[in-house]
Amino acid sequence: MKARALLELTVDLANPAAELTDAISAVLGSIAPAQRKSVLRSLDEAVGVALASLADETEAAA
Repeated sequence: MKARALLELTVDLANPAAELTDAISAVLGSIAPAQRKSVLRSLDEAVGVALASLADETEAAA
């Protein structure tokens, strides 16, 4: 059996940006400093893809 550290979060969708920011801060504060840059780069990539997708949708609707 492998031991795992889990962090469970609930996000209030009435205030998603602040809630997600707090969640990211909680995760970063719970992992080794050496992992933080990798996690942030992965998030940066995911956000970039999501923004590009939104831009594509906006252009297609115009």
